Amino acid sequence: MVVYKFGGAAVGSPERIRNTVKIISGYKGKLVVVVSAMAKTTDALEELNLAYAERNIDEALNILSCIRDFHCETADKLGLSASIFDDMFQNTVSFIKENKIRDFDCCYGQIVSLGELLASLLLNECLNSCGTLSRLVDARKLVMTDSSFREAKIYFDQTEKNIRDAFSFSDVSCYVTQGFIGSNSDGATTVLGREGSDYSAAIIASAMSSENLTIWKDVPGVLSADPKLFSDAELLPELSYKDAAELSYYGAQVIHPKTVKPLVAKNIPLFVKSFLDTSLEGTKISANSKIRQNTPVIASKKNQILISILPKDFSFVLDDAIMQTISILHSFNVKIHIIQSSPLCISLCADDGRNTRLAVDELKINGIVLYNNNLELITIRNYTEKLIEKYSENKERLIMQRDRSTVRMLLK
Repeated sequence: MVVYKFGGAAVGSPERIRNTVKIISGYKGKLVVVVSAMAKTTDALEELNLAYAERNIDEALNILSCIRDFHCETADKLGLSASIFDDMFQNTVSFIKENKIRDFDCCYGQIVSLGELLASLLLNECLNSCGTLSRLVDARKLVMTDSSFREAKIYFDQTEKNIRDAFSFSDVSCYVTQGFIGSNSDGATTVLGREGSDYSAAIIASAMSSENLTIWKDVPGVLSADPKLFSDAELLPELSYKDAAELSYYGAQVIHPKTVKPLVAKNIPLFVKSFLDTSLEGTKISANSKIRQNTPVIASKKNQILISILPKDFSFVLDDAIMQTISILHSFNVKIHIIQSSPLCISLCADDGRNTRLAVDELKINGIVLYNNNLELITIRNYTEKLIEKYSENKERLIMQRDRSTVRMLLK
């Protein structure tokens, strides 16, 4: 039994969906398929949720109409009836018009999860129409979480039992389910964080003691850098679990940062392969693999913000001030990428966004807060001085931290 995970690019058009169906149909054993929302759909749903939160109901409905048109046109080109989406879209329209909940994160879970539900329904219908018998399973009935709606924490014991019960393979050899989503004890939809479908697939692979997990992407495997940003990117044939976890944390477009943990305990290999050319070996991530010695690996995080907090009374920064700052950021689900302190200042780097700006407003209560935005965080594993100069050329280094193998630069 194996698990396949397909991201939005793999189901982003009728042609890509047909290709994905071909890959799935080519596997003759027991298979669970985890799918993300179609390309750009999550971005559109986030815009919808923001419009809804600001009470721009007409704008929210217009965005939803565009999403519906896109999915219906795709279904039509695949020879499927667009009516398969009727209930999902009607439920979303009703939610937008009638829901009384105003909590932004709660509404985010109910609205943005639509992308995965639509994509999984479409893929399952396409598989069955092409002769591959598969069954659609609602991940919200599998993945049990707390009520941290946008970064939900998983209750693993119940989740693993639900997964084993659902994927019995008693009368079908292929199941399709959604990544990214779960539900809390009240049945409200929660999400596992952006790009969380990788994590969902790893949880399923672990619960089922899968032979392996394959994540299908539009690149040959894990690369030493994002080829869209760095022309010298090269394939990394192997990575250890540790290397993969660190690189994803640093911002490499590898896998969701939490993906590795469920796989490690059961030593389940993870393959990252190209759905554009299935003959390529891709990258193997396992306990015994490792990056080739001295191969530079570069990760970039754009849209970063540098927040600096100074005490109003010029008192020295103490440990409790640092902990208080971290606690406030955590309460807004803001992930800190770099933190640096001096006697009169705490500086930290995070992704810019709505929650980060709300956290900045909260921090202003306790001190003077300054910030720079539109920054880039570059991380280089196995760095050289030449690489540091190359990737920071003509840019101001606001923060640079390094150890024996890794350098991190926040650049303006």
